[in-house]
Amino acid sequence: MSAGRAGKFAKKRDAGLNITSMMDMFTIILVFLIKSYSADGSILTNADDLVLPNSESKKKPSDVNLQLAVTQDMILLDNVAVTPTDDARNIPQEEPDPIITKLEERLKVAMAMEEEMVRMGALNAVQGQIIVQVDKNIDFDVLFKIMNTCGKSGFNNMNFAVMERDG
Repeated sequence: MSAGRAGKFAKKRDAGLNITSMMDMFTIILVFLIKSYSADGSILTNADDLVLPNSESKKKPSDVNLQLAVTQDMILLDNVAVTPTDDARNIPQEEPDPIITKLEERLKVAMAMEEEMVRMGALNAVQGQIIVQVDKNIDFDVLFKIMNTCGKSGFNNMNFAVMERDG
């Protein structure tokens, strides 16, 4: 047998996977993601047409909970329009227990979901936390009606989002 023919019938080896290049690529991606990650960035998303009031408070929200945004035109729950702000304005000021009906319905659904999460073991207890973002030009009676609706729906732990002011 000649040497040329032996190479023809020799068993071919599989090339295998070259892990070194793949590890280099994943390392570069990981470094890029770590460098671009902002640990001090905003965890709240501001609704359009919303100007938050200024504050000297330095406390930052620890978790992003249910977010309620109130603009001049619309009330939004987790960035989904719920009802026009005029629905809150149209409730008479003499009303002893002002409730915004459409907002209350959506908040009760959110509370039921939170209670279900407690039942399934995802949460230890119902927290009833909500972050309220209110345009700084909204009248106090509208804010009062929104706070009353949140409280009646079980969201008694309210935090207000503000813009940090250098002081």
